[in-house]
This record gives sequence, structure tokens and C-alpha cells, in this order.
Amino acid sequence: MATAQMGPVNQRFTDKRRGRSHDGQAIAEANNMDTIAELKARLTALKPTSYTAARLTDMTVNDMVYALRVESGDAAGI
Repeated sequence: MATAQMGPVNQRFTDKRRGRSHDGQAIAEANNMDTIAELKARLTALKPTSYTAARLTDMTVNDMVYALRVESGDAAGI
């Protein structure tokens, strides 16, 4: 599903660790969320048995962004 998306990945999501002034910890995986290919590569690197090519093909962009935040050090900001 995500392979059909054109353009960059929307990274405008809420990180609960940041205050109103947006001071605080930045997302650790921000560099891996720029394109669909980067999302797929990072998820495959983190858990290759869970995120197979077939599963990644069925995931939406939001699914991949959420999965990357859960599987990496950004889970505390969800």
C-alpha cells in the first residue's frame, strides 16, 4: 500500500516527550523516516523475521511509522 504513495513521508505527529515550547528530546529515528524505502530498510534491519517484504508491502505509511517508533528508541514518545 505504501509503495503507491508519492512524495515525502508526513512526520507531523505528536511526541508526548516534548513540551508546549517544543523543547525536549527529538525523535531518534527521524533520519530513517524520510522515504518509504528508508522506513522499509530500517524495519527490516530491526526485526527481519517480523517485517518481511510481503508484510511491508501490505503496510500503510502510518503503519510503518508507528512500527518504527515502537521497535526503536522512540516508543516513549507515543
